[in-house]
This record gives sequence, structure tokens and C-alpha cells, in this order.
Amino acid sequence: MSLSVSPSASVSPSASVSLSVSPSASISASPSPSAGYKEYTRGDYAVLPTDSNNLETNYSGQDVTDVATDNDVYVAQSGTDEFVLHQYKDFIGDKGTATLTWKGRTNLASSLSTVYLQIYNYDSDEWDTVDSDDSSAVDTKFTLTASMADLTNYKDDTNVISCRIYQEAV
Repeated sequence: MSLSVSPSASVSPSASVSLSVSPSASISASPSPSAGYKEYTRGDYAVLPTDSNNLETNYSGQDVTDVATDNDVYVAQSGTDEFVLHQYKDFIGDKGTATLTWKGRTNLASSLSTVYLQIYNYDSDEWDTVDSDDSSAVDTKFTLTASMADLTNYKDDTNVISCRIYQEAV
């Protein structure tokens, strides 16, 4: 399965999938979480990570540029018989609410394997599913979104939230 943000996705005869993401974002050169701080990572795993640590591959500067606007340019993450994930962290300061939005596509129909949007709950130390898609066609752009009315349990001690999007190759 492949989770990716790229201009195109390919389908192979094996259980490989490409999930593409294009979250609207910008990144700050600030070394510590502060206004404008965002961080993007991606990876493929046999088992879903249970914590909010960064995934195995940091987005490159070009990857961040590619997802900074909604222009159908995607960053790819591939994998076979695994979970493919994109994760992003965002400094939200003292904000109490947020709307989470992810735009992307996959080369495995979500009717065969659901695509999930989750946010990390620092109170329970678990990922909470806030939206999912189980009906989008292959290589079709779709959006996952969630309005978070209370971020109390979702901020770390530096006021950063962690979100991820994933799909399992089947």
C-alpha cells in the first residue's frame, strides 16, 4: 500500500496502494513550536504506531511546498501489505477549537480499505478517529474533515496537535 502526495498514482497487481495527500500548509524555520510551526512526516508500517512520534521519513522542503496549496500536486508514500501514513503536527497555541482538513487520493478504492483521519489524544494516549472515507473511487480526489470543538485533550505540552491519515493495503 502506498500513501502519497504526488501528481499521479500507480496501481500494481499486488496489494500495493498509493494514498496521496495535499493538506494546505506552510512550514516555519522556527526550531521550537511557535506560531507558524508545522511538521510533516510519512511512512509505511506493518503495525500502526501507537504514539505521536514522527514517522520514519520527514517531508522534504519540496514536499512541503507541494502540499502548501490545493493544486493537485501530491507527496507519495508507498508500501505493500502495510499501513501507509502521512502525519502532520501543527502549533495551535491557545486556540480551543480547530477544523482538520485533508485532501488527497489513493490508488486503492476506499471501499476496499477505508481511509482514516485521526488526531492524537494526549489524555488517553490513543489516536481518535475523527473522519473516514469508505466510498471514494481509485485516483479520485476526496476530502476528510473534522471540526474539533474542544482541543483540551489533543494538545501536547507545547500546544501542538498531531494528526494522521492512513489506509491499509489489502
